[in-house]
Amino acid sequence: MWTRGFLLACSGNALVFFTVHLFLSTVAAYSIQRFAVGDAQGGAASGLFIIGALIARLFAGPAMSRFSMLGLALGMFALFAIFPILYLMTGSFELLLAERFTHGVVFGIGSSVTASLALHRVPAMRMAEGTSWFASSTVIGVAAGPLVGLPLFRTFGFEAVSWAAVMVAVLGLVVIALLKLDGSPIAAQPAAPSDDSPKGNWISRFVEPAAIPISIIGAAWTLGYATIVTYLNGLANERDLGTGVSWFFLVYAVVTIASRQFTGRLMDRKGFNIVLIPAFVVFAAGLFTLSMAQNVATVLIAAALVGLGQGNLLSAGQTLAIKQAERHRIGFAVSTFFLGIDAGMGTGPVIAGAIVAATSPSATFGIVSLFVLALTAVYVAVFARKRQSARG
Repeated sequence: MWTRGFLLACSGNALVFFTVHLFLSTVAAYSIQRFAVGDAQGGAASGLFIIGALIARLFAGPAMSRFSMLGLALGMFALFAIFPILYLMTGSFELLLAERFTHGVVFGIGSSVTASLALHRVPAMRMAEGTSWFASSTVIGVAAGPLVGLPLFRTFGFEAVSWAAVMVAVLGLVVIALLKLDGSPIAAQPAAPSDDSPKGNWISRFVEPAAIPISIIGAAWTLGYATIVTYLNGLANERDLGTGVSWFFLVYAVVTIASRQFTGRLMDRKGFNIVLIPAFVVFAAGLFTLSMAQNVATVLIAAALVGLGQGNLLSAGQTLAIKQAERHRIGFAVSTFFLGIDAGMGTGPVIAGAIVAATSPSATFGIVSLFVLALTAVYVAVFARKRQSARG
């Protein structure tokens, strides 16, 4: 599994998410400062990126079936090097929104491509372990983006963030270009023939039908994580917890990466249920712990539980989506799964916001924890009784 190509593809994926989260953590504040818009409009600069990515997921599979994955990945990083410069040159907020939406479209296709470049290089018997390691590269990018972006923005301004993103994108171009030298034909060829979907089944031309059930469940559990991302600060204000809660995502990232190193191998040997069913319960426990938190220590305990739960739901769910599909349709399965995850991240803040408005941040975490716990029964009804095995 640990081939040069797999390591390069994982590195490229980490750079993708690092670049994306440099802006997700800073572009709203920049919009408010530069264009004198309100908080809602500033948030739209982040939200439109997610909407663009969500729509693009529908076309990621067809794009990979028609074009070279290496070419698509190189194109993504080339555009990633251009978008930050466009942000700096933009003179109107409306144009910035259009650029953010287009940037999201490029990310939606490109991130599916980097996933396929990595997972096509994983032996079938080690798919769960390989997916866990690959998903860890995503966590590294997601955690490192705000860790670097926020201090850069506060100290040197948005221009520094933009030029940092350009340099990371250029590095990504180099990393992906090196994949051409790894001796594998995968990067240079389409992921599947363009006419590989069953006749009359138009859905298969855009998504992987076999991956739809776990993708819908993934959208549902992502509502819980979206609630954390959106309302953790609100909980801190409600309980007067101070700035210590900012360590939540670091603890979450460390626990997620550490636990995936053995949960992946466990799924390869024992099947998905041994990881997924406990992960639902632990994630619900983490959300409930947040709802009861009276101090920072309890928040960090909740972060560890969320890392063990949601962190492994994400990697295990992605693996399950891939194992439902034929190997030549891995790209379709990946894009279908993340279509669900993006949908959950997009709708989660809206649904959670309605609950917060009627109750409070802490009560909302308690309600969402019950929802995630109920999803355990849904998963068992849909998948567990089929006795799905990671070995197929």
